[in-house]
Amino acid sequence: MIAVLKILVTLALVVILLQKRVNLGNAMFAGAGLLFLLSSPQQATLEITLKNLLLTPSTWEILLALYLVMCLEFQLRTSGIIDGLMTASRALFRSDKVLLALMPAFLGFLPSLGGAIFSAPLVEAAAKPYQLSPERKTAINYWFRHLWECTNPIIPALLVGSEIMQVPLGTLISHMLWVSAISLAVGWIYFITPLRSERKVQGAPSAAVLTPSAQYKYFLLALGPILGNLLLVVGFDVNPALSMLVVVATMVFVLRQASDSLAAMFKHAFDKKLLWGIIAILFFQYMLRQTGVMIDVASVLQNSGIPVLAVIGTIGFIAGLLTGASQGYVAIAFPFAAAVATGDVNAAVTAYVAGFAGQMMSPAHLCLLVTVDYFKADFLKSLRAVAAVAACVLLALSLQTIFL
Repeated sequence: MIAVLKILVTLALVVILLQKRVNLGNAMFAGAGLLFLLSSPQQATLEITLKNLLLTPSTWEILLALYLVMCLEFQLRTSGIIDGLMTASRALFRSDKVLLALMPAFLGFLPSLGGAIFSAPLVEAAAKPYQLSPERKTAINYWFRHLWECTNPIIPALLVGSEIMQVPLGTLISHMLWVSAISLAVGWIYFITPLRSERKVQGAPSAAVLTPSAQYKYFLLALGPILGNLLLVVGFDVNPALSMLVVVATMVFVLRQASDSLAAMFKHAFDKKLLWGIIAILFFQYMLRQTGVMIDVASVLQNSGIPVLAVIGTIGFIAGLLTGASQGYVAIAFPFAAAVATGDVNAAVTAYVAGFAGQMMSPAHLCLLVTVDYFKADFLKSLRAVAAVAACVLLALSLQTIFL
């Protein structure tokens, strides 16, 4: 029970600091510091955590990959490609509502860390006919980006979870198709449907008309880098940071960027606040692992007399809430689930979907961080909107578990 209290106190501190508009990076470092003090603080624990943060290659790969993602965002935005894509898409779909959900949902097939920054400019463009708050645009981009988190076969966490639980990937995905369906339905009803009653922006310009060849050009220039990155990462197993470097370098030549544009791009991509927040989130995750507090929480739940599926789901949810990453909740919850129910697809589904719901409500989720930063939105207001729809997914999982 003490371990549970440590978690609750740590989360409370992070939430309070965010409510007081403390920088996310500082809030996460404060949370990690409190967790350290509450967990029999030893110098070795702090040293190992810092060593893991600074010497683990994945830390620098994540930072470099996100930096390059910001470079690509600058290229697409300043070259007029995003505006051209939106014009072409409006001609094809004839609905800004559809575009608001479709753009982040389509780009959600690309499982890159902080990848919500890809779709944020597209949501910004699609939202122009409506008076949407920064928080609502943040929630729309963040939620629809993750529609396929439980069903996309190239999500690394799904592949790892399938292996740990000894459940075939196809079987695991087929048992979670309902998650994407419910996520789409609830997200559409909650975020998109109300737009019908919102006042349109007065004097909004009519959509420009593009020739068919121009439409194809913008589709190719906008989607080409995304699909190219996907092909390199999935098809050829290229490191995500290296893949983004290839994509950005290719776009430099395609767009024939001048030296002043390159200088502006490199400066724009170096967002100190964003990078600091990422480092803090990674530090928090390493501290969480090093203190062993999640192992203690799992032990408490296992000995509580609660039904096994409920325990698995609770561990998954807490792990998702704390780590804000699918790899995080799989790494924490799935070994426990495998220990008590290897090969049980229902246990695997419970752990994964509960972790997904927790991840979407997490203040440590990188996609939420970059989206909030892009739209200059209030962090907690954005998170509350997402939590409302994530709770529906969690409720559906609970009902399914009860009637299994």
